[in-house]
Parts: sequence; structure tokens; C-alpha cells
Amino acid sequence: MPASEKIYRYAFSILKDSETAADVVQECLMKIWDKRDKLPEIVSPDSWAMRITRNQCYDWVKMNRYTLISDKELNTLDSGNTDDAIHAKDHLRWLDEILKTLPEKHQEVFHLREVEDMTYQDIAEILGLSLGEVKISLHRTRAKIRLMLQKIEDYGIAN
Repeated sequence: MPASEKIYRYAFSILKDSETAADVVQECLMKIWDKRDKLPEIVSPDSWAMRITRNQCYDWVKMNRYTLISDKELNTLDSGNTDDAIHAKDHLRWLDEILKTLPEKHQEVFHLREVEDMTYQDIAEILGLSLGEVKISLHRTRAKIRLMLQKIEDYGIAN
């Protein structure tokens, strides 16, 4: 399926474990295959597949009483890195920490828009939100990230 890599990235963003995400993707692809006769009726197949993925991930979490673990710290910096690379890696680490403090809905909206490059309408369909809720959530998330990164740049703190 053409969207399997996108489905995997989305599952991994929720589950934070590559093997588990791969297993969930297989289950999603099986569900999609079972319902393949309904595909012509579906307006946005990618959104439909992402919604199946989201639901399957949360079902897996519930069934296995799995707690979402955070990503491990970024690899230690190599001594050969330039200052710009070190600065970029530091920003990515802080962005990851800031995202962890946001509500789950905001994290998902941000991931689908910024990482998966999905439209607002597709995000609304996947998450079962109104278009306005998606826009507001994304605006608040971006504002929070901007504010926290500015504090870190100005004062070296995130709170």
C-alpha cells in the first residue's frame, strides 16, 4: 500500500517503539485489506487509513496496558560537529521536550501537520475534530513552542 510508510511513521509517533509500530501497521493493513471493497466509497482513503492506524494504536495501548515511553536522549554529540549542528541538535532536543508537555491532542495535530504534511481537513477527519479545533490546536501548539524556545534562548530555561 502506498501509504504504509506514512502509517508506520504515525504509529511510531504514538507508540515510540519500532517493533510495536510495525506490528500495528500490519494489523492496520489487514483491516484495510478486509474492507477493500469499501475503498471506492471513501472520499479520502489516506485519512481513513490514518484513522484506522490511530484507533489501532490506542487499542493496542489499552489491551497491553502499555505506557508510552519517551524517546531516549539524542546521541551524544560527536566532537567533530560544527556549532550549527550542535545548535540544531539542541533545538530538536528542546522541541521534543516541549512537545511532551503539550496535551496529546496538540501533539497529534502538530505531528500530522508538520511531519506528515497533511491538510487541516484530513487531520480533522482522522482525529474526529472540527476544522476550527484543528486550526486552534495547531495555532496554540506553535505559539507554545515559539514561547518556550524563546525562553530557552533568552534565559536557558524552559519554565
